[in-house]
Amino acid sequence: MASKEGPATPSRERPAVITTPSAPTSNGNGHLELDDMPSSPIHPIQEDLMALARLGELRSIQKLFDSGKASATSADPQGITALHWAAINGHYALCHYLLEAGANVNAKGGDAEATPVLWASKRCHLDVVNLLLQHGADPLLTDDQGYNLLHSATLDGNVFQLILLLHQADVPVDIADSQGHTSLMWAAYKGFPACLDVLLKWGADVHARDDLGFTALHWALVKGSYNCIQKLVEYGADRFVANNEGKTPAVTAKDMNSTRQWHRALEDSGFDSSGNPRNFPLTFVKDSKKFVERFFFCWPFVVIGVTLYILSIMPVYFGLPMSMITSYSLQRASQFLLKWAPSDMKHMHNTPFLAGVFASTLTWVGIRYITHILPTTFASHFFLNFFFVVSYGLCAYYYITAMRMDPGFIPRSASRGQQKATIEELIDARAFDEQHFCTICMIRKPLRSKHCRRCKRCVARHDHDCPWLRNCVGVNNHRAFVLYIVFLLIGIIFLIQLTLAYLTLLPTPPTSAIHCEVLKPEFCAQWSKDPFTLLVNGWGSVQLTWTTMLLFVQLTQIARAVTTWEAMRNNHPGPLTTAITTGSTSANMQTSGGGPATGTSPRTTPEGCFSQWKRLLGVDTFVATALHGSRAQEVLAQRRENPFTKGIVRNCMDFWTDGEGSGVKSMFGGKEPGMGLLGGVKVDYRKLFDLPRNEEV
Repeated sequence: MASKEGPATPSRERPAVITTPSAPTSNGNGHLELDDMPSSPIHPIQEDLMALARLGELRSIQKLFDSGKASATSADPQGITALHWAAINGHYALCHYLLEAGANVNAKGGDAEATPVLWASKRCHLDVVNLLLQHGADPLLTDDQGYNLLHSATLDGNVFQLILLLHQADVPVDIADSQGHTSLMWAAYKGFPACLDVLLKWGADVHARDDLGFTALHWALVKGSYNCIQKLVEYGADRFVANNEGKTPAVTAKDMNSTRQWHRALEDSGFDSSGNPRNFPLTFVKDSKKFVERFFFCWPFVVIGVTLYILSIMPVYFGLPMSMITSYSLQRASQFLLKWAPSDMKHMHNTPFLAGVFASTLTWVGIRYITHILPTTFASHFFLNFFFVVSYGLCAYYYITAMRMDPGFIPRSASRGQQKATIEELIDARAFDEQHFCTICMIRKPLRSKHCRRCKRCVARHDHDCPWLRNCVGVNNHRAFVLYIVFLLIGIIFLIQLTLAYLTLLPTPPTSAIHCEVLKPEFCAQWSKDPFTLLVNGWGSVQLTWTTMLLFVQLTQIARAVTTWEAMRNNHPGPLTTAITTGSTSANMQTSGGGPATGTSPRTTPEGCFSQWKRLLGVDTFVATALHGSRAQEVLAQRRENPFTKGIVRNCMDFWTDGEGSGVKSMFGGKEPGMGLLGGVKVDYRKLFDLPRNEEV
């Protein structure tokens, strides 16, 4: 399959003397180029229609038409019209004028015999492409290579133009070129998984064959793109179909050195290396995905319990290696189940394992508290027990609430007609791009939103994807998440005090029962009183480290009216910073959120760890005030712009009092889905496309 690239950009500078430009020609690969312009002057620029169209000189062209020396249908010897030049240079107003003046929207010109809309598509001028389509441009007309507009968009990998074309009523998704290649085959061959995904969602035929008998799966194996191969297998591509030479996908993979990608795609899609379905080993399980999710959520309860129990009953020099070996063995055994997991759960970090770790820790602490600490300390430390139970209960409540609550998923369009209207609205506003439109959900992105790859949905006022919750943190559950961290921190402090009180009330074991090789005798005596409870509570108290830092960062960001995503979107944080700010060592920074950027320009140098913490803690504000005095805010505004901050007090009130009712109820009660406060104004973050006016705030 031949590659197809865009033409060289024509010069748009005003020449002193105009020569007649030659038409874009084809280089044999569908590549539109410009020949060198003749050196001899022909006539003044005011009378050269093609040069004026290249430069977008609308008024000069109007005068030329009024004089009768040219018209909108005028063409050079190669059939190139002024509309061609205006389209390829993105002169929207001029294109509109020429169309109203009677220009032929489907005129073919140049050696490539391409229409104006094909010219515009090569420069990704979506507004011009949409304008030409609205005025009757035929997207199915082909150039000299047999490529129509859909093929051209796919070859260029322009997913936004592809989406625009697929929303046209007269564009069949499976239309083939002169050699029988469909757009799906081109996307597979070029290795464009985003385009491939859009075409598959639009119902592209994975079984279609070209003149050589190749399917899209064959072409994906030629390219060796794992993402394309896996997506085609997931959508039901025939794994055993042979081309005209009798080569199956497996043979093609071997010939093209893409066997590794082929086998990996098969395994991740639930097949063995031969392409046969892999049956789940437990025949009584009907829903394997639900079983795998529940298993990995509950499995940490066994791992933590067994590991800590071994440590508590064995000497440290023997118990420590044994517990590590046992924990590792249990983990390896659980990973064996991942072979039968769905394609989006093939790795441990994609399972609810981390959420299960916290839930199991919370459960073990609760069990040892009820069975051992509470009966011993209830009479002597009533209030300490009372405060711990309240903190523990509220922590569990807000944890479950934040985990199970809709974080603020943005509703998808009910029909393709609504999607098309949204697309045209964004094109008219010059905002049909990744920042304002989600190509997966097919919706306009509200301000502060972001698409979550794990949830596969766009989330309003997205903060981060929390692995401990197995859920995103967004506008609906952000407050519950912070309260969960607050009561977790308070509960750990009371737990430490209760554990110390519990040890003082337990009788000292006899000397014959004390066996310690590492600890001093006085510490060994305390350890021997109840080692398993000490280990459980010690493991639970370890959470105090990351909890303190995470809460501090969250409260700082709330005061500054920024989310974790907004604070990190234009930086490349290291694992330590990411772990502290999101609770995970990996941050999904690839998909931009909607609305105005609240950080620095994407082209700036990535910040280091010190710079990120200086910004999070507000040290940059202090330094700017010391150096620039009253101009501090102006200087900071030049460095970055945050249109959502209304001052520390107002920002905190917006976050904590956005619930239904007033007073304490607005802080701890329920809230209307998607609703929040911005400068004291209640807004629906699922539909927030513009900031409230100053007089409303």
